[in-house]
Amino acid sequence: MTIQDIFIVNLKTYRKLRHISQAKLAELCDSSTGYIGEIESGKRFPSVNMIERIANALKIESWYLFMNKPISSSKPGNPTGLSPTQKNEFLQMANTALSKIISKF
Repeated sequence: MTIQDIFIVNLKTYRKLRHISQAKLAELCDSSTGYIGEIESGKRFPSVNMIERIANALKIESWYLFMNKPISSSKPGNPTGLSPTQKNEFLQMANTALSKIISKF
């Protein structure tokens, strides 16, 4: 599974957990429904700015969208259970992977 696949799964999961449609997410992100659909179908990948807007709309930390483990709605403050050191390591890895993905688009 690629980081883009992980992002898509998590985006859809968080959006559904929050009971937010693609249209509502687009509205909250000041975007179009078509663009959100293209992101969720893997045709496009959002910019870092858009990732932050999506995360804010979903009321989550942006890095939650890149976690490759099940998401628990029972721990809204820290669904990952990562220590600060693990979080920093993950953020460095995600930053590298994101740079590679963004350079493709």
